[in-house]
Amino acid sequence: MDAAVAATPISIRPYVEAAFDREHVVIDFFGFSGETLHGVIQEPLDKIRAGQLKPHSLTLRILVPDTSEPMAVPCRSEDLGDDPEFRQRANRIMLRHGQAILDSVEELADLGMVENARAEIRIHGVPPLFKLYVLNNEEAFFGFYPIRQHDVQIKGTAHPMYDLMGKEASLFRYTVHDGSPVAAQYVAQARQWFTTVWETISREFTG
Repeated sequence: MDAAVAATPISIRPYVEAAFDREHVVIDFFGFSGETLHGVIQEPLDKIRAGQLKPHSLTLRILVPDTSEPMAVPCRSEDLGDDPEFRQRANRIMLRHGQAILDSVEELADLGMVENARAEIRIHGVPPLFKLYVLNNEEAFFGFYPIRQHDVQIKGTAHPMYDLMGKEASLFRYTVHDGSPVAAQYVAQARQWFTTVWETISREFTG
């Protein structure tokens, strides 16, 4: 694959949907809230429910930051200090989207639509400066979160924040199938890094 093509930012949605065509679907996600992940997997999960897709197994592992503790970012723009109300808001967003993912996967398992379906969320203390998807252990998608100053409305009050703009993140794709040893090494390292965080410094997310 041409290097210029490989370095072009892409949309994750078609690749996530294509990942569900496999007999065994494995998706690992590292990011801030899981909001984008929730959006892109809804259609393939609905297709499983409708009988249009029939994977034998589905495994989702989601790593998101611990919003109960102060983080370097997001932070107040005036003094770079912690804003507990903003963190509470972030936790509600994380819980809303994360729980929706867990409920959808659990429903597929309960209905017998997928023989082996499992989704789990774990939290960690690493600053969420980027997002990473690893699909079926063969493709990795990486993008930095842009940091922007803007006012977040919480209970009718403006909170000037330096915030992570997840929907503005440009994702870059690396796949073991393009013949590039660099891409294959990147996917392997991304898988190893994710598993290391999952198995060492993360813990169960209880909401």
